[in-house]
Amino acid sequence: MSARPPDSQLPPGGGPAAPAPQGRAHVRGPGRPTGAGGGAALKAVLATCALLALWQWGVPWSGVPAYVLPVPSAVATRFAQTFSLQMHHLGVTSLTTLVGLALSLLVGVLLALTVVYVRGLKLFVLPLLSAFNGIPKIALAPLFVIWLGLGPQSKVLLAFLLAIFPIFVGALSGLSEIEADVLDLSRLAGGTLWRIFLKVRLMHALPYLTDALKVAIPLALAGSIVGEFIGGNAGIGYLILTAQFNMDVPLVFAALLSLTLFTTAGIAAVALIERFFLRWMPSRRD
Repeated sequence: MSARPPDSQLPPGGGPAAPAPQGRAHVRGPGRPTGAGGGAALKAVLATCALLALWQWGVPWSGVPAYVLPVPSAVATRFAQTFSLQMHHLGVTSLTTLVGLALSLLVGVLLALTVVYVRGLKLFVLPLLSAFNGIPKIALAPLFVIWLGLGPQSKVLLAFLLAIFPIFVGALSGLSEIEADVLDLSRLAGGTLWRIFLKVRLMHALPYLTDALKVAIPLALAGSIVGEFIGGNAGIGYLILTAQFNMDVPLVFAALLSLTLFTTAGIAAVALIERFFLRWMPSRRD
């Protein structure tokens, strides 16, 4: 039997003393692991460096001629030599691309709004737009050059036609795919048609629109390049054709590098908008 402590050491009531309260353990909720973003970026940089090193030393070792596949150092040298020329042509291409992208954003959102608020129009517009999207726009490019000439109009039209479908689909999904209970609650709270659009539908559609823009930017750029291939006297597409005729393969790769940097900058700008203006989205929280 265990010895009972003296009565002077017992707490009031005669029972055994309660254990001292322990500090509450801190439980960390689910979140992104510390350093995960930096680790992924480091792996991407290392993989890119390894690929460039393999390209730099593997191509000469395999005996591939320089006029077929130049090494990265030759491409970088040609890029530096023609930097001002490429910036001039990239400015022409980026202008037609951004104008076509802005028009597709405007028309795509307005068309999606019309389909959402006019019942029955979706059954007519969506199949028609899907059928038109199935037509290869490259096949229509010569007609646009004949109709609109060699100026920027044909390139803007091609960029617009290639970019409008993903923007329309993204806007339509974001504006319409909302729980009916949310809309009913907004109406019960006294929300007008305009306030429901501004506070509910538009807020719900913004992430869809930014995702659609990430898809539409390279498509609009492709439309501008195709227009310059078929009938252009300026732009990166025109520069690539000129380099091809002169068998200047490093300049072709340097022009492709310019296009890659432009596309990356556009998608990064959209991601920056998401980071600063869509912080309320769960997937955008750190």
